[in-house]
Amino acid sequence: MPRKKKKNNIVIGIDTLEVEIQASILLHENTHIFRSANGVEIGRMKAVKNGYRLSICLPKILREDNIEPFNVNDFKAIQKVLSMIQRELQNLFENTLLEMTVKSCEVNSTIQLSDKEKTAPLLHLLSQILLTKREKLLVAYTGQRTGKRYEVVKNLCNGKRIESIKTPQLSNSRFCFKIYDKSLEQQKTKEQKQNITDRGLLRIEFVYSVRGLKQANTGRTLKEFLTANSINRLLECYKRDYKTYLTDRYWNNTDSKTSVKDIYSKPIHEEMVEIIFNDLCSHKGQPLTVAIMNKELIEIDFRLFEKACYRYYENPESARKACYRVKKSEEIQINEGIIDEFVAFSRAIIYG
Repeated sequence: MPRKKKKNNIVIGIDTLEVEIQASILLHENTHIFRSANGVEIGRMKAVKNGYRLSICLPKILREDNIEPFNVNDFKAIQKVLSMIQRELQNLFENTLLEMTVKSCEVNSTIQLSDKEKTAPLLHLLSQILLTKREKLLVAYTGQRTGKRYEVVKNLCNGKRIESIKTPQLSNSRFCFKIYDKSLEQQKTKEQKQNITDRGLLRIEFVYSVRGLKQANTGRTLKEFLTANSINRLLECYKRDYKTYLTDRYWNNTDSKTSVKDIYSKPIHEEMVEIIFNDLCSHKGQPLTVAIMNKELIEIDFRLFEKACYRYYENPESARKACYRVKKSEEIQINEGIIDEFVAFSRAIIYG
């Protein structure tokens, strides 16, 4: 029997809120807020013009960490969360009546992948999707060495393993992206390593600004925001934006401003295959040479190289041998099923 494909476990929810507090005097020097039950830090305060800015992590009010975001399953605890925030602030400002305005909110999908080794190539694929509109990306990566050729040198790396991607606020002024390896972020203590390093956790986060929250109709104050209806509207907004800014760009390069499809555009994976195919034509079907030339594309998903080979070689057996030769060379890191996994979890995020 064929092996059953493992489904992605996906949770969509809220992580950190930024709230502006209209107050003149902070009565305590301590600007860190802790959950009294176990001492987990849930928020931080800093002075801004005309008051203070509170960053508060909603899932940590209920749990030990923020691996699982604050989601629809937590709606029953919304009043408890609001009461806890108000109580902590009353302690800091000695029962002063405060006006608390929500200034930004992080909304994310936290995806447990079928294999932790898929995290890096998926980050690479997502960076390629964002670059289709020439977004400015801030990418953190580490060097890696792949292939026998690099065994002859001591220090030089021939590859980059992406760990996180960030963008400045997009031209719509509604949100920016934060996409990263959540498992890697959690590797801070020995206990966490034991619990998390065997999981591939990908987090795709949009940080909504005041303008973005207004468009989602979440309300202006913290009390208005912390309702099931308000948060549901924001989560639905996230799903629509995910479709527009990631999946639509992947499939047809739709312009997010006009929603007009470029009649010459193709899905990104087809353009990648076309590049590899054209190089096979230019280099008379030398598979290893072409694979090394297109290392960054092929290491996203080896299926791209396979498709190009089956298009180039008239004999399917020749295509199979070319792919085998590249795999056997150990010059290319082989990742498979990456694009299929992206399509599967994206469909679940948008329509789930």
